[in-house]
Amino acid sequence: MKKILAVLCSAVLTVAMTVTAFAQPSVIASGVVTGINKAVDADGNTIGEIKIDPIESRFDNLTDEQKKEVEAIKTLDKLKEVLGDKYQDGMSVVDLKDVYLYGDADVKFPITITFDVLGVTSSSKVEVLHYDTTASKWEVLESSVGEGTITATFNSLSPVAFVVDNQTAAAIDKANAGTTTGSNTSTVSPKTGEGNTMMMVAMFAAIGLAGMTVVAAGRKRA
Repeated sequence: MKKILAVLCSAVLTVAMTVTAFAQPSVIASGVVTGINKAVDADGNTIGEIKIDPIESRFDNLTDEQKKEVEAIKTLDKLKEVLGDKYQDGMSVVDLKDVYLYGDADVKFPITITFDVLGVTSSSKVEVLHYDTTASKWEVLESSVGEGTITATFNSLSPVAFVVDNQTAAAIDKANAGTTTGSNTSTVSPKTGEGNTMMMVAMFAAIGLAGMTVVAAGRKRA
């Protein structure tokens, strides 16, 4: 009986840990924006001297206060604040990049950039946010979405956050899983019902364990 109780206790603990894991919120992905498909300036000239890098690798170009503001966009409260009426339930930041010119680039703003983005389609709901380092605040850019691309127009270049709906985030997660590992990963919240199912399993396991304990105690007294 003691061995049975030990096994049951172990099972309940395992299920409880699984339920906790299911409860974790979605996190930001990295590597979702894979490159620049096209970039043109105000005169329609193609721009070759433009790069995108993970924001963490470019933090040295920001003040401490700006770093906090850039990191804050990963939180739901800040995202809702910046998007305002454009926010839709389930939206999240799926990538955060620093977009910048390099070399002897001499371009005329505004610049229109088309980014290659994993998992997005023409029906995706997307928003592109730009952190204006001069004004030290986030702004929502005019943007459009295509099959695997997001296009936005910039009046200056600095940190950029890419926001998508929850359905697209799930597609991005799947695309990431099938292409790369390591930093190019994202976590998407489980489908409705998965967490509840695991909770029910844990509850019934706990009830069974309690029943076995009572029976064992009764036999011992007898």
